[in-house]
Amino acid sequence: MLVDLNIKDFASKVASSEPVVPAGGCVAALSGVMGVALLEMSADSAFGHPSGEKHTEFFQETKTLLANLHEELLTYIDGDAVAYQGVLDVYKQPNCTPEEALARKANIQAAALVAIEVPLKISTACLTALEPGISMLPKVKRGVLGDLKIGLLVLKTCVEASLAAARINLSLIQEDRFADAFKAQINELQTNFDLVIAKLS
Repeated sequence: MLVDLNIKDFASKVASSEPVVPAGGCVAALSGVMGVALLEMSADSAFGHPSGEKHTEFFQETKTLLANLHEELLTYIDGDAVAYQGVLDVYKQPNCTPEEALARKANIQAAALVAIEVPLKISTACLTALEPGISMLPKVKRGVLGDLKIGLLVLKTCVEASLAAARINLSLIQEDRFADAFKAQINELQTNFDLVIAKLS
């Protein structure tokens, strides 16, 4: 599994053209894990510090939320690789007879649905972490404020990247009803993201 690789091996796999996975979605999910981890560290540092003790309940709830998002994002590293490989595999299916062409088209559609769902889940998870992360800014001690800000910037980039991946994968969706539903999800996530990021300015 990709999540079990060390940093050097993971980076080498991304850099290699063979195989073509892991690629962008996997990297976005990994960056999301790292962004959340920085927020977790920042929340942990608040305990035992006067500024944090004023917000004990907030930090306890935030730590639980971030821990769950951390584990969720880890699953998307391999999840995106599996989804993308699924798309590559169905394009290799035979397409000589009308029956084969019909089956291939249906399989491409099924694989494309999975390929767009994963980046949307990555976006949602990172966006979920951003708002409590921004709320932490006036509550953490000064020594970790820089780490918290970096974590927020990493999560911001992760949302932007995974939404871009979702938009790219829209081109694979052949049925308008599915395409329209995904466009609505993307637009809703973009709107929510813009509102949250406005608080970071």
